[in-house]
Amino acid sequence: MCQFRFGIVFVTLAGSLFLAGCGGSEVQDSRFLVDTTCDSTNLWAGRPALSGLQIPDNPTSGITVTWDNQNCSLTSVSSAKLEICMNHTNPLDLEWSITPPNSTRTLALPLATPLGASCDSGQGQLHSIHLLSTIGFNPVTQGRWALQVKDRVLGNAGTLIQWRVILQGLQ
Repeated sequence: MCQFRFGIVFVTLAGSLFLAGCGGSEVQDSRFLVDTTCDSTNLWAGRPALSGLQIPDNPTSGITVTWDNQNCSLTSVSSAKLEICMNHTNPLDLEWSITPPNSTRTLALPLATPLGASCDSGQGQLHSIHLLSTIGFNPVTQGRWALQVKDRVLGNAGTLIQWRVILQGLQ
């Protein structure tokens, strides 16, 4: 017979519910959980807008850029997104994928959503891709992230100017 136990853990101003039972884990101790945001802002600030990477027009390989996250490890993720600053006449031509740390699988991403704003630098347009449904709630967050972009339609080249991954969850 299986018994279920549950506990409510409050972290800062937000509450989270953890369920345990039937082969599950024990309720986590709230003394060790901290709501934290990990992001690759250093990539955003460290890559001046004029030094963007050319996205080759209709290649088989595209371009790959990486973020080596050695400073932030989350036990669970509640929010994850990719922000992209790029110049491209038709962003729908682009195919995005990401490889989280300690993974051998490259995960296909949905289309980038234009945010209707210029990038901080004034160069390019700001786009966003929500990652949570792709990477899940318990990915390994510490380590090397690899972002790949391919232009799948001949005729329009573009530039990846800046990018960043923003993860929020419990540490």
